[in-house]
Amino acid sequence: MGKAKKTSKVKKCPECGTEVQEPYKTWELVAPFPDKKMRITVTIMGMYECPNCGKKFRAVVSKVKLGPGEVEISK
Repeated sequence: MGKAKKTSKVKKCPECGTEVQEPYKTWELVAPFPDKKMRITVTIMGMYECPNCGKKFRAVVSKVKLGPGEVEISK
């Protein structure tokens, strides 16, 4: 078996294009209805602040789909 590798998607500032590593705040959004496979989607949102220009922006950190017998995580 291979090692699980943690991948971190870097977000870019919409103003100046500077890469921002980590959000300073996160929260969850739960979809009110399941998808075709009867899974509920939980979207993890993050609030980022650009270290270069100070612009604050929101972006998706990751999504988790929870369903009968399976869990799917996308970043």
